[in-house]
Amino acid sequence: MESLTHTFAIKALLILLREGRSMSVEAIASSMGEPQGSVVHSIDALRDAGVVIAKTRRGEPYVEDVSLTPKGKIAAEKLKEIEAAIGWMGRGGIT
Repeated sequence: MESLTHTFAIKALLILLREGRSMSVEAIASSMGEPQGSVVHSIDALRDAGVVIAKTRRGEPYVEDVSLTPKGKIAAEKLKEIEAAIGWMGRGGIT
């Protein structure tokens, strides 16, 4: 079972990426205010679930750009709907 901390990191990552643009792992970590290692762990879990893809930048072997898959976009939209339904919009995290 995932810890709550990890679950919230995945949620924040989906919301952040929902904007439809790819972002580097470093930029995601900075935007989330989370350590890069935690974000990498979240990305691995999301990749395993088929909701994100991560591609290594050409010429920069240590930089990955992460973006949502179609399945990930649907999941991110559902998370926003849930937040709106229970009144969590704008309270902590990335919304």
